[in-house]
Amino acid sequence: MLEWLSRLWSTPESSAPYGDPQRLADVGAVLAQLQPLVAADGGRIELVGVDELGVVEVRLHGACASCALRESTLNEALAPALAARAAWFRGVRAR
Repeated sequence: MLEWLSRLWSTPESSAPYGDPQRLADVGAVLAQLQPLVAADGGRIELVGVDELGVVEVRLHGACASCALRESTLNEALAPALAARAAWFRGVRAR
């Protein structure tokens, strides 16, 4: 592939997620379970961080970034899995 085209389609480097280390670990465990399903459809969910109120922020990549079902993935797959694992969880939002 041409160098400039490769750079165009690549995702930018991301920084380390922000938030409480235990909360980040909880979210990481849930994402590890969901990633194979998301990857099968050509997507990826990146953890951006967890705020002090318990809201998880993620970034969607690949096919997930423009998928019509992205809200369903967040609200019907990720959110219930997080709620079942973490009493502190209050919501999820995508960048």
